[in-house]
Amino acid sequence: MPVIFGVITMNDLNEIKTEKELLHKLFTTEHLNVSERKSLPNGVVRESSARELISAHVKEHGWFPGVKQKPVGNSGGEYFQIEYKEKGNIVFHHNYESSYLKFEHHTNKLNSLNELITFYLKEKEKEGLDGLKIEWGA
Repeated sequence: MPVIFGVITMNDLNEIKTEKELLHKLFTTEHLNVSERKSLPNGVVRESSARELISAHVKEHGWFPGVKQKPVGNSGGEYFQIEYKEKGNIVFHHNYESSYLKFEHHTNKLNSLNELITFYLKEKEKEGLDGLKIEWGA
């Protein structure tokens, strides 16, 4: 059985069964295969399940996805990442392509973990979530 909050290996990815494991794979790799998509309830990302996964992960590790900050600028590529420290450091990180193969890093500080997770999920949904929709309120 794969470890939810640790390092995921390719063998682990082939054994994913639970909704929590599927969502972790989706947010970590930005991809689910056809059978994995069919395993999600109603074939969508349920907001409550995603929120629960992200909240537990950042409270344990301080970052989501991952367990440490991804590289910033040109060495990081494009990504969204959450940083959470209990003493009020609640930050949304976005490393983005500003011009051809040039990347810049931008941060948004938010007021609460709940607000941060909502912001993250909305940005991920705009990005595409590998074609999956978020079922808000579910």
